[in-house]
Amino acid sequence: MATLMELRDEYDVFLRQDRFGYVDKINTAIDDYNESSRRSSVRGWGCPRVEIGMADLRSQDNGQLSSRLRLDPLRHMRALEAACHEIATENRPGYDKNGIKIKVALSGPVGASPMSPRSLTSSSLRQLVCVEGVATKVSAIKPKVVKSVHYCEATKQHTEREYVDSTDPQLGLPPIDAEGKEMIDRIVNITPTVYPTKDKDGNPLETEFGLSEYKDHQTITLQEMPEKAPMGQLPRSIELILDHDLVDRIKPGDRVMVVGVYRALAPTGSGQATSSGVFKTVVLVNNVQLLGRDTSQLIFSPQDVKTIKKLGKRTDILSILGRSLAPSIHGHAAIKKALALQLLSGCEKNLKNGTHLRGDINILMVGDPSTAKSQLLRSAMTIAPLAVSTTGKGSSGVGLTAAVTSDPDTNERRLEAGAMVLADRGLVCVDEFDKMGENDRVAIHEA
Repeated sequence: MATLMELRDEYDVFLRQDRFGYVDKINTAIDDYNESSRRSSVRGWGCPRVEIGMADLRSQDNGQLSSRLRLDPLRHMRALEAACHEIATENRPGYDKNGIKIKVALSGPVGASPMSPRSLTSSSLRQLVCVEGVATKVSAIKPKVVKSVHYCEATKQHTEREYVDSTDPQLGLPPIDAEGKEMIDRIVNITPTVYPTKDKDGNPLETEFGLSEYKDHQTITLQEMPEKAPMGQLPRSIELILDHDLVDRIKPGDRVMVVGVYRALAPTGSGQATSSGVFKTVVLVNNVQLLGRDTSQLIFSPQDVKTIKKLGKRTDILSILGRSLAPSIHGHAAIKKALALQLLSGCEKNLKNGTHLRGDINILMVGDPSTAKSQLLRSAMTIAPLAVSTTGKGSSGVGLTAAVTSDPDTNERRLEAGAMVLADRGLVCVDEFDKMGENDRVAIHEA
């Protein structure tokens, strides 16, 4: 296994190549961070972060470097950040005077394509993964202690203590000495989270909160996309851990692609396993990329394009589309045409005075029992690229729009997205609309 210095030298050679231009990107990241800190007049918040593409790493050393990074990400990201720090101190000396060091954000799919929370298994543990999905629960931002400073009145001395929990990226790695070398005979372990109240001689200690260091911490639940979940199965979800400048970048209902390390957390403070042998798994996020709201990423062959253009020239195109929708159901020609128009939607307009006119078409189907209302609803759902189904009887206004729920682990309040938020820019199918309460219908109109 290569040492930290050898890995750092490899990444240093990669970063200094002119064809990638990462030296300029590192300088720009530091300048942007200093400018944003000056504007907000808050020093020491977040950190400069440079984005490094996985495609560039694959082109280096016949892909060996990227495959080693994927299999052992924590050590390699430590070496990559050390190489970035060395370049940054050469070009921007003194940038780390506040104890801030540059971090990297790995972008792009790690493998052939992004994974979903359903495909994360035990074989992916401690590896670099790229997961995409919909954020359903977003917690509040909490400060997490990194280093505490304590003052002893009797000895007039300050003592420091650093804290490592189960979500720390340095956990399980050898610590680094002052010269930047790994101490291979030691390993970073979980530390107790209780503040010390007395020193080794029994003298009382006072915590200096102003001198202590904290980092922002947030947890997010990422659910697999509704259109990618198998029929008849509930969507799976995974918990994301975000720290430092990555917090507050995701809102409930956002479609995101995250790159991070898939890790199993130790359930106890001492790091010992439980008798059941089952661990909680999370993704330690390294980079967040928001995906577009347009979900119609459909692939058309040249023959499809020819057929579409040929059909577009016909005057009876609306009748053809209506007959093509749910062909097993006889009649209902006007309703089928209306559903086809709804799937195609109208024209969205933004006027010069700032007025927004939506192009969405809403349909209310009213009829006798057993007249294929639900079947027509399901046929429209199968055609739409993004569709979420719900029933009026079991749905509340809170469940359709957004809900404030309580986390069972931490008892903190978090925002959970409902069906209408998850199907933004898509189709929401509400069956048995008449069974819904009056207050819940008002919530839909407000949303």
